[in-house]
Amino acid sequence: MALETPHPTSADAPRRAAAPEPDRYRYLRGMERLIEVVQELSLAHTLEGVMEIVRSAARELTGADGATFVLREGDLCYYADEDAIAPLWKGRRFPASACISGWTMLHREPAVIPDIYADPRIPADAYRPTFVKSLAMVPIRLEQPIGAIGNYWADRRHVEPEELRLLQALAHSTSIALENVDLYAALEQRVAERSRELHRANRELAAEHEALQQLQREKEALSALLVHDIRSPADAMIVSGKIRLDSGMLSDTERWHWQHVVAAGETISRMAENLLDTARAETGDLRVNAVPLDLVALARSAAEALALIAEGRNQAIDLDLPDAPVEIAGDPELLRRVLQNLLDNALRYSPEGSCVRIAVRGSDGPDVAVAVDDDGPGIPPELRAKVFEKYARLPVPRGKSRGSGIGLSFCRLAVEAHRGRIWADASASGGTSFRLRLPRGPGS
Repeated sequence: MALETPHPTSADAPRRAAAPEPDRYRYLRGMERLIEVVQELSLAHTLEGVMEIVRSAARELTGADGATFVLREGDLCYYADEDAIAPLWKGRRFPASACISGWTMLHREPAVIPDIYADPRIPADAYRPTFVKSLAMVPIRLEQPIGAIGNYWADRRHVEPEELRLLQALAHSTSIALENVDLYAALEQRVAERSRELHRANRELAAEHEALQQLQREKEALSALLVHDIRSPADAMIVSGKIRLDSGMLSDTERWHWQHVVAAGETISRMAENLLDTARAETGDLRVNAVPLDLVALARSAAEALALIAEGRNQAIDLDLPDAPVEIAGDPELLRRVLQNLLDNALRYSPEGSCVRIAVRGSDGPDVAVAVDDDGPGIPPELRAKVFEKYARLPVPRGKSRGSGIGLSFCRLAVEAHRGRIWADASASGGTSFRLRLPRGPGS
């Protein structure tokens, strides 16, 4: 049974005609790309790494001809990096009072300028040697901005609200990434200083071991802090989207867009929770809050949560579930994310137009079984155990995005915390089948 998002009725045709199909899917692709960029930024530990990700993503999200990454240095704006069809101002500094990036930071709001020569905020002489005719500039952090991201076009262009939202969301994520860079640099400095102290003092082996253990605990605490920082913009996306969906004043097209905003936020939030729970499991702090639950209902709920993502990739999710409930004692939040991660992984590795399948099987014995099958390229037998290792990332089909390398590792840890077992096998179609067995209860 393939899950599908309800389509508008014929009575809604006039409203649907106002938003052409290509624009809708372009915005959805932009949201999917933004999710990937947030994942990449969460793993960037240097300013250069952040700028490399942002400069290309800024152009890609809006189809711009150029993008700049600007940092604030007191009363100056430093054009630190750029990605453009022709040179702009990389490496130069301008007074904040004399450039549009400075205006954006000083006023803490975006600037959208369809015609740069018709706007008094633009220093025309600085732009005449360039290709720029239109621009959009957004601040990096609204409270006390620390920089700005600029997009430029060679033709006069009106920036759509959806494009501006994508660009501002990128700037918010960039702000968190820059704070994380400072945190990582401070931690690395502390590690280096502590290592020098240990060598100079020639301490006993036991003391050195304890010091290294303490540093490891500090790193784990920092990882938890970074995960919470990743969740902050995701939670804001989810709350904002649900408020709009509950308003009852949206057209079908607007409702479709906001549903995908909520789905994107939930994907980011799930990735953050995976990171946090993986760190907890490695230190023995992952707790299973077991309650009676219906595994059939949980599988159906997980599939519904991924239905919009599947639709955006022209895919479907097929459910093979028994009519009767399959009851177990387990942690519903952990197991829900296990099933969602497995479905997301199957969709990621399957081609467009394909169908992934989730099946639940009960029995009279002490265990129940779940299988998630895809039509992807499959995993070689010698690598099937490695996919559950932390940060393991196999090559993906052309045109597909790679995962973070955390999802399957979390699945293994969560299933084992339930005293279950998970493994990878070949599916009937030649793809991959992820299978797990779970005990019905703590005493099984």
